Amino acid sequence: MTALFDMDGTLFPGDSQLRFCRLVLRRHGLRRLYLLAVAPCGILRALHIFNTERMKRAFLAYAWGMNMSELHRLCEDFVRQEIIPAIYPEVLERLRAHQQAGDVTVLCSASPDWWTQIVGRELGFTHTIGTPVKNSERVPFMPHIPAPGNNKGANKLTRLAAIGIPHADIGYTDSAADLPMLSICDRAVLINPRAAFAAQVPGAEVLTPPIDLPRAFVLRCVLGC
Repeated sequence: MTALFDMDGTLFPGDSQLRFCRLVLRRHGLRRLYLLAVAPCGILRALHIFNTERMKRAFLAYAWGMNMSELHRLCEDFVRQEIIPAIYPEVLERLRAHQQAGDVTVLCSASPDWWTQIVGRELGFTHTIGTPVKNSERVPFMPHIPAPGNNKGANKLTRLAAIGIPHADIGYTDSAADLPMLSICDRAVLINPRAAFAAQVPGAEVLTPPIDLPRAFVLRCVLGC
């Protein structure tokens, strides 16, 4: 049996990119200035000149110029201190049941491989697929994302097929962006889905673990509060 899991909003509440940005800014406060370079990119995104992938690359400016060894240390701390404790117990229970049954488990996320691979390792997934971000010795501004691009939507199917998984028995996600992923699954489990999304997946099982996020979560993350 093969089980596919999305990550952000599925394993834990909120967006891991925002969470990691907050950790970086808390430890390196002056990096808030780098986010000023992102503001014009936000305008370009609002005007539909920048797509989601390009905006993601621009948002990574909070790590601009960081040595890769320092980035890796931060990612290790981030996963162990912030991500693992935030995982929904109900979803972790499902993951452990699959693992105990000997199932193939795949973490398939649009978040950067910087920390997605560490999450997969810490939780014992058989395979982990994130958005690959090409880096040199130091993090460049707007790091390059190799083809087929941001690991979202249909791009997940391309990367799953590349590791020999064109079909799965069950898929777990919170987002309508994963409808392509669910299209190759026999069953779906939706985590705190919006009503419109749930209506698109008739017969899906729904889990509603409590979402514990601070008020003004997004603003607090980008300010490092």
